[in-house]
Amino acid sequence: MESRMADADKGERPKARVRRLGDEWADWKGDGRDQAINEKITTFFFLPAGVVLIFAALLPLVWYLIKPRMEQFNPLIAHFAERSLIFFIAVLLFLLALEGVAVLKFGKSFFPYRLMEGFLLSLLPKTVWLGAKFGISRDRVGNSFIKVHNYFTKSRGGTVDPERLLILLPRCLKKEARDRVLGKVNGDALKVLTVAGGEEAREAIRELRPTLILALACERDLMSGIKDVAARVPVLAVANKRPEGPCRNTDFSADELDDAMNFIRERRSWKPSAGK
Repeated sequence: MESRMADADKGERPKARVRRLGDEWADWKGDGRDQAINEKITTFFFLPAGVVLIFAALLPLVWYLIKPRMEQFNPLIAHFAERSLIFFIAVLLFLLALEGVAVLKFGKSFFPYRLMEGFLLSLLPKTVWLGAKFGISRDRVGNSFIKVHNYFTKSRGGTVDPERLLILLPRCLKKEARDRVLGKVNGDALKVLTVAGGEEAREAIRELRPTLILALACERDLMSGIKDVAARVPVLAVANKRPEGPCRNTDFSADELDDAMNFIRERRSWKPSAGK
C-alpha cells in the first residue's frame, strides 16, 4: 500500500521544464551573477588600452628574436627595421594617449567614427579575454562596450539619420516591459519588431532597410549584432536586465531607453531648413 502511494506521489510531481536559452547563453550555468549590469564606460576604454600596450610590449620581444638573423642578412635593413619599429611603437602610444584625452577630457573622438568602430570591434574578442584575466565577465565587458559604442554612434551627429528607425526587441522581454517600450517610442519608429534571434533580426534589416537601429537585448546578442550590421547601419543599443536569468521575463533601464530616444528625437528635429 505504502509503495503504491509513493509511486502515485512520484507520478503526480510535474517534471521540471527544460529551460530554452538563446545560442549566446549556451554556456550559462544557472547562477545569479550579472543579472542587472551597470558597468562603467571607462572599463572598455582601459581594457582595449591594455591590449594595445601588451601588443606594443611584445613587438620588441619579437624583434629581439629575429634581429640576429636580420643582421646576418643585411645590417642596413636591420638598422632601418629597428628604427621603424621604434617609430611605430612611439606613434601608436602617442595616438592611444591622444584618443584617451580627447574622449575622457573633451568628450570627442580624435579619429573618424568608422575607423574607431572598426578598431574597437577588432579588439573586442581580445578585450573580453583580458577582462577575464582580471575577473571581469564577458557580460560586464559587453555592457561597457555597448555604452562606448553608443557614445561613438551619437558622436556622428548629423550623419545619423533617424527617419527609418527600426526598433528590435527580444522575445524574452516581459509583457509589461514591452508595453512600456511601445509607450515610450510613441510612433517614432518605422517598425517595432520582436525577434527570436540574430537571423530574424538580419532578415528584418534586409527587408526594411532602416537608417538607424535601436536594439534591446542581452549584452551577448548586442555585441554579435553590432559586429554584424554596425558597419552598414548605425546602431543604438540598450542592454536588458535579467532578474530571472537570461531569456525569461527580462526588463530594461528606462533611463537608457529615454536617453536613446531623446537623441533620436533631437536628430529628427534638427533637420536643416532649405536656407541652412
